[in-house]
Amino acid sequence: MNSIQKRVIFTFHHKRWAAALTAAALLAGMTAIPTGAADSVLLSADFEGSTSGWLGFGPASVSYTNNDKHTGDCCLYVSGRSENWNGAFCDMDSTLTAGQSYKFSAWVNGKSGDTIQFMLKYKDSAGEQYKQIGEAAGGKWTEISASYDIPSDASGMLIYFQTAEGTNDFEVDDVTVTGQASWSEAALDRTPLKDIYANYFKIGCAATPAELTTPISQEIVKHHFNSLTIGNELKPDYVMDKDASQSSGKIQVSLAQASSLLKFCEENHIPIRGHVFCWYSQTPSWFFKENFSDNGKLVSKDVMNQRLDDYIKAVIEAVSAQYPDLDVYCWDVVNECYLDEGNLRTGGTDTSKGESYWSLVYGDDSYIEQAFTSARKYAPNGTKLFYNDFNEYIPAKRDAIYAQCKKLKEKGLIDGIGMQSHLDVGYPDASLYRQAIDKFDSLGLEVQITELDITDYDSGADSDTVAKAYKDIMAQIVDAKKSGANITACVFWGITDGTSWRKTGYPLLLNADYSPKKAYDSVESAVPESEWSNVKETTTEPPTEESVATTDGLWHAKKGDVYVDNKVDLRDIIYMQKYLHGINKNAFESFESSGIPPQIVTGDPWDLNIDGTCDVFDLALLKRQVMKNTANTGRDEFGQPIVVD
Repeated sequence: MNSIQKRVIFTFHHKRWAAALTAAALLAGMTAIPTGAADSVLLSADFEGSTSGWLGFGPASVSYTNNDKHTGDCCLYVSGRSENWNGAFCDMDSTLTAGQSYKFSAWVNGKSGDTIQFMLKYKDSAGEQYKQIGEAAGGKWTEISASYDIPSDASGMLIYFQTAEGTNDFEVDDVTVTGQASWSEAALDRTPLKDIYANYFKIGCAATPAELTTPISQEIVKHHFNSLTIGNELKPDYVMDKDASQSSGKIQVSLAQASSLLKFCEENHIPIRGHVFCWYSQTPSWFFKENFSDNGKLVSKDVMNQRLDDYIKAVIEAVSAQYPDLDVYCWDVVNECYLDEGNLRTGGTDTSKGESYWSLVYGDDSYIEQAFTSARKYAPNGTKLFYNDFNEYIPAKRDAIYAQCKKLKEKGLIDGIGMQSHLDVGYPDASLYRQAIDKFDSLGLEVQITELDITDYDSGADSDTVAKAYKDIMAQIVDAKKSGANITACVFWGITDGTSWRKTGYPLLLNADYSPKKAYDSVESAVPESEWSNVKETTTEPPTEESVATTDGLWHAKKGDVYVDNKVDLRDIIYMQKYLHGINKNAFESFESSGIPPQIVTGDPWDLNIDGTCDVFDLALLKRQVMKNTANTGRDEFGQPIVVD
């Protein structure tokens, strides 16, 4: 039993002063994470079974290893370095706030004689800055711990590790960043979007490992979404292992860069849309060449067929073997084959201009059927196979996609069409968009909205125009579903405007600080409240249970009952707030060191969201639970009227 599973709870007198803390006073703060005296943990990376969203800086490679570690079973291993600055980095631009002070801590280990440096990179009025947070000598695990004041004009912030000189490998473990949280948690107080749309289709988002390094982003994903698309890290250029492929003579893959999100989704039971096997972009050119060499000649169509088959098999088998409890409910097998005019992409080597190595090697579209044939052969039963494309509402392109998917359906190779839906407030209109839904649905295939975002590059953040566009588009999607269209998922391409690939157009549902936009309201209101589901998942709501005395004299406390009186009420909020603000830290200490009679508790009343710690997110869930408990009575648990000014 760990320290969070076993609590020592102390009794205190039930003062009437508690009644004066009215429900209004305590519940009024439910739209923002407390940022008083207590700092929040903004980043915590232990690299247990994943790279925790860290990436290689320069040509460096990062992976998790259990060969050496500071604590736990794994640490981050940094290798493949050609210069001293090559190392491991984590994007912190959406986490750190300019003008604030933060505490940074990490454990590092390297070759004896090396110096490992903990660095901060940002951009200010003078240009790009590279500042040292701290350093430690190699030869043993050593902690680097320091505070740092972020300049008031800083932007583009990230943290990284390097060596003072040389290119030896090194290890990193137990990285934490603490400070005042600048984000809003108002989105956690809204009804989960996945519950609002539970009677219609899955609601999902896309994310990269860097986006899910913060506690708030993780909580929002768990709260609102029941589908996640890994934005980049399952694409071929992230998965294909060139050195291993050259050594073996056969394509080899690694899931290291996707590991943190795959693990997160597996542990939190969030289904994944696999994205993507076959694409003209973000596929390394050496995959199409002899000996997997950058300078090799193009291989034949027959060789390419085998390589494509080997690749799809390797990825599916790797995911199944390494994440056996993960639900990959569908795969985008082929992505973006057609131009807006309805023609197949031109064969060529300049992918920045939209040219395709697939068209160059094959000379036709036969690689599409080959990819679906291999995917059908290796995909687990029940995994759906999709063709995915953008500008899918343009009539000529729409009709080309329709014709291709019709052929694939006749051969039993495809299950659905993915409408990426990267839209703008000026184009397309909702009517043209609806025509595409109806056209694709007429094939008898599933339709999924796979990458939805809507830009407005003129009106600024949280604009009425984006909200209106979402209202119109979601109305068409919902109406099509009600009319019988087999729409099975709607996925937004990102979490916040701050990390969107189209951020200057403010295209998503949440502002950069995670607060809901007017666009969020449009998506929420597209389904009448009478049709919202009441189903709650364990990722966001504590299970119903009782606090009871057990036969061994201990107490088993239900979620939220930190006061251990078999009630979840304002008294528990007071107790948890006092703990988080450092007032009753002895609540977690051993009773032998105190003269106060203890109550020893099994169970885990403090950890409502089951993430292994008690923090402001548990307090937010506790407040929400108490608000629900008191909403229908008009009185708090002390019998006092609830007064709301």
